[in-house]
Amino acid sequence: MVRFLIVRHGFSSLNKEKRFTGQLDIPLDEIGIEQADCIAKYVLEHFQVDSVYASDLSRAFHTVRPVANALHIPVIKRTDLRELYLGSWQGQLIENIKKECGNHFSDYITYPTKKVFHGGERYVDLMNRAKKAMNEIAAENEGKTVLVGTHGGFIRALRCAWQQLPPDDLKEVVPVSNASLTEVRYQDGKAEFLKVGFDEYLSVKANLV
Repeated sequence: MVRFLIVRHGFSSLNKEKRFTGQLDIPLDEIGIEQADCIAKYVLEHFQVDSVYASDLSRAFHTVRPVANALHIPVIKRTDLRELYLGSWQGQLIENIKKECGNHFSDYITYPTKKVFHGGERYVDLMNRAKKAMNEIAAENEGKTVLVGTHGGFIRALRCAWQQLPPDDLKEVVPVSNASLTEVRYQDGKAEFLKVGFDEYLSVKANLV
């Protein structure tokens, strides 16, 4: 059995501006840095973490690094823990994409298996990537508690995959907030969700996207 503590990265400037971030390497802003400290305090008080993994994008890496620093262990970076790649939509205002891309945007959100028109990754591909990455991390950490710093889209896709939902049911999976924690007991390929999007430890919240 592996206990996963899966954390969505803290707040960033593009979250504040309500833009698609995707795989752009945007750092935490002042709120995000404070949120990372809140996460560290909560995790260190309530869990004995054995290893820490993160997306190599700085906003995810720096969200979990305070825990690793306190425990004097490394953060293991993995590119397969990255957010959904959004192609030409990355960095664009979400409202503008909704207006300009019309049915393509609606289909992208509603039907994760359909072809994309912005040069990005399909959600169904992210589901497969997320499941494979977490299976590999689990195999490396049997009997341990593992902190994972990643992204909102990744967590949605993983929840859909681990709950064995049809890909087109992804639209029913509510996104978790920035700097929230999802606790999962994982054994023999099966996931039991103990907490989803828990963020009561945060001293600072924002109008998150």
